[in-house]
Amino acid sequence: MKKILLISSLVAVSLFAANDRNFDGYSYFAIGVQHFEYNEKFIYTFKSVYVGKNGKTYPANSNVAVKSRLNVTNPIYLSGGLIKINKKWDLSMDFTSTLKPNKTTEKWLDRGDDSTIVSNNATIMSNSMKFLMQYKLTNLHRITFGFNYFLNTFKRYNDPDDSGSQYLVEETASSLVLNVGYWFESNTAALDGLRIKFNIEGGLPIYENVTNTAAPSLTFDNTDGYDFDTGLTVSYPIMKGIELGLFTNYSYMYRDGQTKHSDGKTIVWPTNITQSLNGGLQVTWKFD
Repeated sequence: MKKILLISSLVAVSLFAANDRNFDGYSYFAIGVQHFEYNEKFIYTFKSVYVGKNGKTYPANSNVAVKSRLNVTNPIYLSGGLIKINKKWDLSMDFTSTLKPNKTTEKWLDRGDDSTIVSNNATIMSNSMKFLMQYKLTNLHRITFGFNYFLNTFKRYNDPDDSGSQYLVEETASSLVLNVGYWFESNTAALDGLRIKFNIEGGLPIYENVTNTAAPSLTFDNTDGYDFDTGLTVSYPIMKGIELGLFTNYSYMYRDGQTKHSDGKTIVWPTNITQSLNGGLQVTWKFD
């Protein structure tokens, strides 16, 4: 009798494990493109008389309300995966990196009439890593929480007060954001049939560290702002354990500016918005 009960228990556990194994972890890598839109708002003080592309003459020491606008598309690489912890918890990891920052044009616009004051050469690149704990309401529906770390580098060439030279300003911004959101997995990866993955998260920065070569002695650390992220992946198995699909995701990052004083000068980190839209081809694998 004891042997029968033991065998029955083992069979039940095996059947349960086999069913639950449908949502074991997986790994992925992807390549694609990342379209950036970066905007700043600030007050610029002209050191000398300057005639803008808009034909306006800006007197020396005049203060002008400016907004900058940059759009560029860069190739990116992504990797990561999902780790099964137990019946109720998973851990997801996502890593994104710009492969090569392409040069683009950043326009400074006069906020009075949206006319172009000057155009700068510029590049922007981003690296990020996101770790999310997933509480499974069911295998399909999950509540997520964790953090996202960004390291963005923005370079600007030229300067309205000295447009005849290649004046380089480089800004590096690192940000740690606490995220909470929702995650959907239609079925297990690389097993059977079409799979859809969807996620949406909101976040608040808890750490900010911004340095700029124009003010090397200063560090900006204002964490006022918010983040929004969402993504969609649609994929299908092409052979046992391997799945091929398309992905897209969108990110919106808003940061309030900050003003500091150094050596009798007022230095401003502008209020800025970074948006990115990614898309490309993804390979997912899962081997039992």
